[in-house]
Amino acid sequence: MTRIGLTGVLMAASLLAACGDRRPAEGAAASRPSAAAPAPAPATAAPAQADAALVAPAGQGDRIAPPVVPPVSRNGVRYAQAADGRSLGWSQVGGVLEAIDEASGKRLWSLPVYRQAADPQREADVQWVFFRSMRLQPDGTLLIENEDGEQYRVDVEQRSSTRRRTP
Repeated sequence: MTRIGLTGVLMAASLLAACGDRRPAEGAAASRPSAAAPAPAPATAAPAQADAALVAPAGQGDRIAPPVVPPVSRNGVRYAQAADGRSLGWSQVGGVLEAIDEASGKRLWSLPVYRQAADPQREADVQWVFFRSMRLQPDGTLLIENEDGEQYRVDVEQRSSTRRRTP
């Protein structure tokens, strides 16, 4: 099955709008246009781009918003999913944990909890995988589940992540 992105849908809608409704009015001859109806404007790329800009802001993709995962705190450090791992120097958007000093607000470190390889043939945003949940465990580790249902144990002292195997 082929997935049509938001851009494709907007382009199709713009083309249909530019073509106008070319069906003959009720009782009118199909071979000649009505004198009262103005001729449709020629289709150009500019209206489609303008319509797309109004409907879908630049950078908006087909992906639904990621789950809201509240940060957790331990010993004065707040652990949260980074909004965009690329802004922290990583090669991926989702799946990046950051540790922030609660007193100063300073970022202490960041860690990709799981790696995401991007397929350049597919739209980027639909490949992003974010955290679904994050829980502090009694031993001080974090248990993070991602949108694909995979679970990872993060040792915040060692700044390492291991995939948790479920039976």
